[in-house]
Amino acid sequence: MNANERNIGALLHLGALGQYLFPFGNFIIPAFIWSAKKETSSVLEAQGRSVLNFQLSVLVYTLVLVGLGLILTVSAFTQGMIAFQWDDQSFSIRNLEEVQFSTGLIVGITAFVLFILLKITEFVLVVYGALEATRGRIYHYPLSIPFLKQRVQNVSVQSNDNVSEPAVSNSE
Repeated sequence: MNANERNIGALLHLGALGQYLFPFGNFIIPAFIWSAKKETSSVLEAQGRSVLNFQLSVLVYTLVLVGLGLILTVSAFTQGMIAFQWDDQSFSIRNLEEVQFSTGLIVGITAFVLFILLKITEFVLVVYGALEATRGRIYHYPLSIPFLKQRVQNVSVQSNDNVSEPAVSNSE
């Protein structure tokens, strides 16, 4: 792995931080770099696939956590647990002193806390992945769902009847 591949690999990982610049930057920037370089280097192909799989996984985890948190928290507030009262010039929250934390509210708040921890972990792992790339290592993110599988390469195998078949390796 040469210095150019290490630098581009680090950019692939750091491109995921593009989400802080514009919406879906965490997908657009790495996908652009990956699509431009995946044919020239198997290392960059693996790095890009790893980054995009992790970003897609974080998206799935985010949708689940935020969806669960919103549904359970909003349902806890709308079931009369806490009542909001608006008058002409005043706003008050009734029943706040009688709040009993329901299971739905606790799970909803926990989902939001887990979402915050997920985003902090995502940031740390992206930076760590970039550091690993500069060291010449391919970083595979933990808890990453393999949405983008590794391409199967066709290798001709000579058989008795001179027919080419793709090579299949069983890694079990």
